[in-house]
Amino acid sequence: MLQQDLGGLSDGQGPFRSSVKGLFFVGISLALIGVSAAETNKAELHFINPVITEEALPDDPGEITLRLGTEYRQRGSEANGSLPYVEACFGLIERFGATVNVPFAYHKETADERYGLGDISARLKFLAVRPGSDTPAVVLGVESVFPTGDHRVGLGEGAWGLTPYVALLKQFGPLLVQGDFGWAKHVTGDRKSAWSYNWAAAVPLYHRKLYQLTEINGDWGAPNHAAIAPGLKYLFSERFSVGADVPIGLNRHSEAWGLVTQLQFEF
Repeated sequence: MLQQDLGGLSDGQGPFRSSVKGLFFVGISLALIGVSAAETNKAELHFINPVITEEALPDDPGEITLRLGTEYRQRGSEANGSLPYVEACFGLIERFGATVNVPFAYHKETADERYGLGDISARLKFLAVRPGSDTPAVVLGVESVFPTGDHRVGLGEGAWGLTPYVALLKQFGPLLVQGDFGWAKHVTGDRKSAWSYNWAAAVPLYHRKLYQLTEINGDWGAPNHAAIAPGLKYLFSERFSVGADVPIGLNRHSEAWGLVTQLQFEF
């Protein structure tokens, strides 16, 4: 999905300082993952779904996953988000799945606040290569974003977007890594485009119930966006989980900070 140019850290910070801050957060997250992995049993992981990053694998035929969540991001006096969003994932046929996301967008700029339907998006996924002990899962997908939100008041992009992408998933002992690379294009409107990336790592912390998440999301556009999001996910059962991430902007074009929460139900 194309990201809105919401800005990030204050313009007074130079690129060197922003880079140092980004490397600091990346280093802390990787260190925490390394410690957790060293102390965790090497048994096979469940496929833990991230909070921000789209999970790589499609649902099995007949399965339905429902997610209810919120997303809030702020830069100075400007804030944006989805309060809430509703997402449903379906297993269509063998190896094929679909996802539909309906956000209720929020936008605040100085004293002006707007709330309403945001841009609805839909994905189709095809599992091209099944995961193996030595090979990652390879998924081919496409996401379409529809201009259902009012972009004149900051509730949408104002253009139909299309993003073909390739997703990968691989386990490394207790560590599960998944994510995608894609090319996001406005088919209508200003027709801007950007290469996008969304990656997540999960490692169990406690009895395969509590998991640490580290997600990295961004794009190579004009301007570029980049954020790292440490978080946690807790599995109450095989079919119900709760997760939360705290995205932190890594450059001045990205939102300075935010909070993303998610309830997940599987049927």
